Amino acid sequence: MACARCGGLIVKESVYDREGSSQVIQMDRCLQCGHIEDPVSARNRAQISQSPNQKGKVRRDPEHPYPPIQLAKG
Repeated sequence: MACARCGGLIVKESVYDREGSSQVIQMDRCLQCGHIEDPVSARNRAQISQSPNQKGKVRRDPEHPYPPIQLAKG
């Protein structure tokens, strides 16, 4: 199996869930570049590529909780 990023060799690894549970997750890791592909990230990427209604939306910064500083006129 070849890596999508660099074309290197992909190996299967079993790792424990990061949240401290004893659940084991199967992951694919590239030996050359270290790219990791797990089921959660693959599912998230598939959902992003399938939702065309999200294209073109602009991400806006939230408004700052404090008003801007007013400069004194002198």
